[in-house]
Amino acid sequence: MKNLFIFICLLISFSIIGCKDKEARDPNIPVIGIAKLMSHNALNDAEQGILDELKDQGVKATIEQQNANGDMGNAITIANKFKSDNIDIAVGIATPITTALASILQNTPIVFTAVTDPVQANIAKTQTQGNPNITGVIDAIPIKEQLEEFKKIYNFKKLGIIYTSSESNSVSMAETTKQVCKDLGIDFIPVTINSPSDIKQAAESMIDRIDAFYCFTDNSVAAGMPTLTEVAKAKKIPVFGGDITPTLNGGVVYALGFSYYEMGRMTGKLIAEILNGKKPEDLPIVTLKNKAYYSKLIDLDAAKNLNITIPDELIKEAKFIIQDGKLKEQ
Repeated sequence: MKNLFIFICLLISFSIIGCKDKEARDPNIPVIGIAKLMSHNALNDAEQGILDELKDQGVKATIEQQNANGDMGNAITIANKFKSDNIDIAVGIATPITTALASILQNTPIVFTAVTDPVQANIAKTQTQGNPNITGVIDAIPIKEQLEEFKKIYNFKKLGIIYTSSESNSVSMAETTKQVCKDLGIDFIPVTINSPSDIKQAAESMIDRIDAFYCFTDNSVAAGMPTLTEVAKAKKIPVFGGDITPTLNGGVVYALGFSYYEMGRMTGKLIAEILNGKKPEDLPIVTLKNKAYYSKLIDLDAAKNLNITIPDELIKEAKFIIQDGKLKEQ
């Protein structure tokens, strides 16, 4: 009983201290909650871009960073924490975490990034207008242009696609890819996964039915890219990427995409505008359609292993080259 009494007293004292801390919060210093779905290069780069942009903008704020580790239960917990902490702006990095924030923080400004189709995710009315408290940056990629570009160096006929069935952005891109493949006369061969741990089995299940892999901006695939490229290399199947960041470690013959770091910088600009008095509904959703945002990566080691000849002109155009196991920026 004595121990129980002491525990209750400590619990009450901690609660009082917590309340005092919350009440003591300086109202002139905003609190920004940044939540990402999971940790992988692309999302980490986006997060760093946000932080760097806020610093360069001279924003003085308390930053609360959270990682859902790919678990939607964690995403909801984070959203509820942000609500109880009475944060001023919530930032969602990737679609699932943004939808969790939107479901809980209906009166808090929300800025998203790395979301492909905000309309399908029910966080926007149109591709340029978010819901009343939401705006952000779309990471949709030009799938048709990418596949046409990739076919110039390797004329694949049967294209393998691995994507996460629980991510609305991935489902949307899979549907687009299916239609593009139909238009280009390519067999679309998809396999769905639930998490990065499913990639090896998914890749092995389709490896004998395809002649190339194409990876769009799926978070689980990005996190498990080394596993996919390992399986593909063993069977001499080329991998093409719609995103540069997860391909920098090698194994992807040709990747075409934009910088998630720069996307994070764009997101930081939106956050700063809201802190300066703008409302999310007054800030149009930003897209990355301009070709100036896109870069190319060529892995000459992977190409050599597959006996694929890369034109000199393409090599000169590439921002990143991987050769003899080393990444070089041109």
